[in-house]
Amino acid sequence: MSRHEGRRDGLMNGRVRAALLVAVVIGAFVEVGTPHRQYGPFVDVFALAAVGVVGAAAVLGSESVATLARQRDRLEQEAQSATTAPICRYVTGTVAPQPRSQPQPPRPRPILRERPTDLSVPRFGDGARAQGYPWLLPERTVQNGIAADEATVGAFAIRAASVIGPGHRCARPAEPRQDSYRIGRSRDSRYAIVAVADGLSSAAWSDAGATTASSQAVTLLREQVETRGFGGLDGKELYGRIAESVAAHAAGRGVATSQVATVLITAVLAEPDANGVAEAWVAWLGDSSAWTLDPRLPLWRTSAGDTKDRAATVVSNEVAGQLPDTPQLARDHYVSLAPGAALALVTDGIGDAWADPAGDVNAYFANAWRSPVPATRFTADVGFDAPQCLDDRTAVVVWNGGRA
Repeated sequence: MSRHEGRRDGLMNGRVRAALLVAVVIGAFVEVGTPHRQYGPFVDVFALAAVGVVGAAAVLGSESVATLARQRDRLEQEAQSATTAPICRYVTGTVAPQPRSQPQPPRPRPILRERPTDLSVPRFGDGARAQGYPWLLPERTVQNGIAADEATVGAFAIRAASVIGPGHRCARPAEPRQDSYRIGRSRDSRYAIVAVADGLSSAAWSDAGATTASSQAVTLLREQVETRGFGGLDGKELYGRIAESVAAHAAGRGVATSQVATVLITAVLAEPDANGVAEAWVAWLGDSSAWTLDPRLPLWRTSAGDTKDRAATVVSNEVAGQLPDTPQLARDHYVSLAPGAALALVTDGIGDAWADPAGDVNAYFANAWRSPVPATRFTADVGFDAPQCLDDRTAVVVWNGGRA
């Protein structure tokens, strides 16, 4: 025990003795000096109780003071030790290295998924991971990310929708929708006119090329059918004139024609005959395609377009021809549509999924589009979610004799 601690304990003991002495004096005064002795032993009991309370308070108070003093002294000693302790500890002649805080690498930006399962669109299998990523805006765009139409032309019901693909809308930087479509009619509504274009992903301004091609196609087809009749439609001339318009657009932008490259498929549907059968003239250049649906059959069947072999080991995305460089490769033929049948013009974002023999996408769309549906539901179908289906998707469907 140090001298300081002995002096402190002596002080505490002195305080205790003083408190007890005060308690005894109070008790004696009460015992001797009180004038109420007639109350007998009750006053004695009270006096003794008072002595006990005062004594206990004194003891507890002294112990509390002593406890606080010891805690203060301990903190002072720890503070002194901390200031004099060595920074490094020597072990077997070497200094133990102190860990250094390493700079943390930047955390990757989270890619958010809107919801685990998007019930607003048809989902096949596990879907595509990119389907749930946020939609980003491209730096520039010729057209909106979504387009849709609903129309009736004579005996035909038409639904059209184009949706930017998951692979384009979530890219960094985001890309514009490269698909485009146009629908039209002759002045007397005897003919329905459809054009669907798909800009090549390798072309920087393919969205502009696709928009120009589809718009010009409907304008020129209306001119041909009204001046020459249904039998006078000419695919070579049509695609040659469209190529001139697309090339002129490239020149106006100051870019090469390869930067506005696009494929195109077009159709003109004549009013049904007395038996309800409608004839359709279809012309195409590239891998956009035409499909027909017999209401008695479970699948869409291809009728035009350079579709890919989905059963091949390696599926090539190379196209045989494109605008504006090779319009001479365009082909055309006629298709018959029985009453209730449908003709669909689609880009490869849908056509590839329909052509896949291992998938059930074709069967779903054959059932869903057996008859006309509202444009909102049609658009949701076009935005379907399926594995590896990341491209833009566009569909224009014409039902023979179908009405909304």
